[in-house]
Amino acid sequence: MKNSEILRYARYFVSNNRDKVNNKYRLKFHLMGECGWVNDPNGFIFFNGLYHCFFQYNPFEPFWGPTYWGHAVSKDLVKWEHLPIALAPDEEYDKGGCFSGSAIEKDGKIYLMYTGHVEVGSSEYYQTQCIAYSIDGVNFVKYRRNPVISTKDIPENASKRDFRDPKVFKRDDFYYVVIASQSQKGKGQILLYRSSDLFHWEYVNVILRNDNILEGDVWECPDLFRLGEKDVLLFSAQKKEDSKIISSETFYCTGKMDFEKGLFDLYNCEKLDWGKYFYAPQTTIDQQERRLMIAWMDNWNCPFPTQQGHNWAGAFILPRELFLRGDGLSIKPVREIEKYRKSGMIVEKFLSNDSIYLTFDSECLETEVDLFFITPAQVEIELCSNLSASSNNSIKILYNNVSKKLQLIINDLVFSEERQEVKIDLKRDKLNLRFFLDKSSIEIFVNEGEKVLTNRVYPLEKYNTLKINSEGNCKVYLRKWDLEV
Repeated sequence: MKNSEILRYARYFVSNNRDKVNNKYRLKFHLMGECGWVNDPNGFIFFNGLYHCFFQYNPFEPFWGPTYWGHAVSKDLVKWEHLPIALAPDEEYDKGGCFSGSAIEKDGKIYLMYTGHVEVGSSEYYQTQCIAYSIDGVNFVKYRRNPVISTKDIPENASKRDFRDPKVFKRDDFYYVVIASQSQKGKGQILLYRSSDLFHWEYVNVILRNDNILEGDVWECPDLFRLGEKDVLLFSAQKKEDSKIISSETFYCTGKMDFEKGLFDLYNCEKLDWGKYFYAPQTTIDQQERRLMIAWMDNWNCPFPTQQGHNWAGAFILPRELFLRGDGLSIKPVREIEKYRKSGMIVEKFLSNDSIYLTFDSECLETEVDLFFITPAQVEIELCSNLSASSNNSIKILYNNVSKKLQLIINDLVFSEERQEVKIDLKRDKLNLRFFLDKSSIEIFVNEGEKVLTNRVYPLEKYNTLKINSEGNCKVYLRKWDLEV
């Protein structure tokens, strides 16, 4: 095939297969691919009045494979419109895949910076950084002198093959890009490069290396930005045994970035999301000066049940806004989701070894609960479809104000007693929980975004009951809305 034919065929394939998906677990207010497989969000940017999100895409089947860049736009970060595939692996320098990258506006154009992946033989590969650009934001032209950062530009202390996921941004008079790497000893690290024009780059330094910062040596998808008076570095980390992925988690670091020396002075490092289905976040800043984040709402070491007979796999989180909280972050869903609220309900009740039961019909809910603990107590919030047999089809959120532990327990098509736990300290004996339920996802924001847990859930039957039970004395103030998108 000629290069242009590869892209044309992929676009044609999507147009002929996007209606051949099983909608049982298709989400209503989250971005997904029209068919096939998606993973990392790429090129998240506000451009000409629209939010653009590109993403890693295999349109041909619901499995990771030939890597294209899908493309969607939104006016409000909730409802998305799909545009034609933006990039295809159709050049010698990216024939193994157009891997992850980012976007920036320059002179009225969108520039995409992405990793060109090339496989050499059965197990070897190399990666370089490439540029494509667009005037209309739809059709992209690859730079004729790609790659703009090649293997000869990799420093001696870095892997010659794991060199990917460029996140490009401008600071003062220069463009900078952070790129995921590994040291020659196999430690995850982030490299910094600098340019005056996006096309000619010079290496600056290793800004941060995994010298016993956390477990997991494969670092991916870095992002570096200023928030308030601090610099924030995001990255995802994998722990492997041989070629098997044991864990995949995402972290943020707050600190101070010295761009002259190319060093990140680390103040704090913490998980960005405490759920199981969150990876490869990317941020942008919009016309309201909000720092917004989107991420893959799946994970490499988690099951993908829609790969079998559904013709799609993968989705993205409800975009979130980031705020500084001391040396940490506070994370909240974008406020645009609130305009889709319908059928609001308020319940206020004192519970003493007692329960509240609510029924509902919608598969998409927003619920906010304030719990005021009066005595030592354990409160359980449960979503289920049949109270008499909820144990095998339920989501339970438990909090004990003595142990200060919040637990999430999932029983569904995939999991039996999947347990996640995070410690939450209360202020004035109050716990705030805000959660969003879509057809196959739940996103839980604790204490106005102090902690977040993101998960995919695949109910055996549609949830229709919300139960709140307290062992001990607790006052409950609940607000619930259906979401119609």
